Amino acid sequence: MNDGQRPDAELVRQILIGDETAFDALYKRHSPRLYRFIVSKIDDRRDAEELVNDTFLKAKEHLHTLQEPEKVLNWMFSIASQLVAGWHRKYKKLEATQGYIDVYQTEGEVAAPAIIHQTAEEYAIETERRTALLAAIEQLPELEQQMLCLQLRGKSYTKIAERCQVSVSVVKNRLSRAKKRLKAWGITWEAANAEGLNLEFSEFNEKKGKS
Repeated sequence: MNDGQRPDAELVRQILIGDETAFDALYKRHSPRLYRFIVSKIDDRRDAEELVNDTFLKAKEHLHTLQEPEKVLNWMFSIASQLVAGWHRKYKKLEATQGYIDVYQTEGEVAAPAIIHQTAEEYAIETERRTALLAAIEQLPELEQQMLCLQLRGKSYTKIAERCQVSVSVVKNRLSRAKKRLKAWGITWEAANAEGLNLEFSEFNEKKGKS
């Protein structure tokens, strides 16, 4: 029986005793499905390829912990999901930092990444302000966080709607509402910060809700 015909469980057992051809066979068998899964979540082909490789490397490193070798593919999907989540956390932080001014002001069909980067450099945003904005964005509803992240990456309203599985009008309304809330908080935060006070986004939201 060649490697392509061996069951997953058998390949796993062979990998655990150092059979590299078995690992290559497992990669060849399952990497296309893992790639399709990952690229559907991050929409970046190059990074998706890297995450597929990372998934297999992490799986190989921890293969001895797998209790049911016949379910190795499902196990690798869970590893891939963790890596995808880490990728999104990384880009949320990067984009929130780069787009401090633009997150309030960008409207229209597409947010131009070059403008975002230029604005961030021009205003030389201090670490305290970036940290405060990031903390505020992370307290928005998950859907609004995702939409904002996609727009800062230059995605159109249509693309954002497709990714989030909502209508374009919902995208426009939710983005507008999120940016208005962030802008209002930013103005209040600046005033509080000038007086040496620390205004949390959650505290601001609570006060707005009572007013």
